[in-house]
Amino acid sequence: MAYREPLPPDCPPDDAEEITTRRIVYRLVESNPPTNDDFRSLLAKEPDRKRNNDTECQESGLSVFSRSNDALSCTKFAKLQGTMLCEVTLNRGSGRILRTGNRRGHHTWWPLADFDILANSRVV
Repeated sequence: MAYREPLPPDCPPDDAEEITTRRIVYRLVESNPPTNDDFRSLLAKEPDRKRNNDTECQESGLSVFSRSNDALSCTKFAKLQGTMLCEVTLNRGSGRILRTGNRRGHHTWWPLADFDILANSRVV
């Protein structure tokens, strides 16, 4: 599988689920309509950043939430203030996903290169 961004070895992890059915996830974005820059991984945006508890594999994926309320609760953090809620429709061929982190409903999504994120995303 060819992923949207280069991934470290053994990433995504074996327990990441291949997305085979339609599902909606939510991501905080800075642009309306969303741009490709809104869907760059933390590792791509800040390659020299000191890592805390997240692994390089997690940081090479995209942070998404299964519920809109959980995503919106993150806007209280200074770094995310002013962001907007984006709904993304995932379906077969959109990549792999895994529940990660301590926040409710948080997942890491590793999108495939052929998946058209922008055509499947909208600010809500």
